Amino acid sequence: MAKRRASTDAIRNEIQRRIVSSNEMDGDCKDCRAPTPRLTDPAMNGGCNWTVDVFPGVTPGCLDFVKAITRTVMADYDLDES
Repeated sequence: MAKRRASTDAIRNEIQRRIVSSNEMDGDCKDCRAPTPRLTDPAMNGGCNWTVDVFPGVTPGCLDFVKAITRTVMADYDLDES
């Protein structure tokens, strides 16, 4: 299946939507903020053309949860380079 192309804001919004709608961790992580994606070389990043460097607004206990959601979004979306 081909990945959808989206802007930085659209990808960040999708990550945020998945964080808020998840009941993982008993919903304790719903207040975490989505990270901002940036372009990267897909050959160096498992075929995905974007990555995340920092996770601001994520409590330490929720970091693995937000990283997992980010990985699922990476599988679904490519960052629009225009």
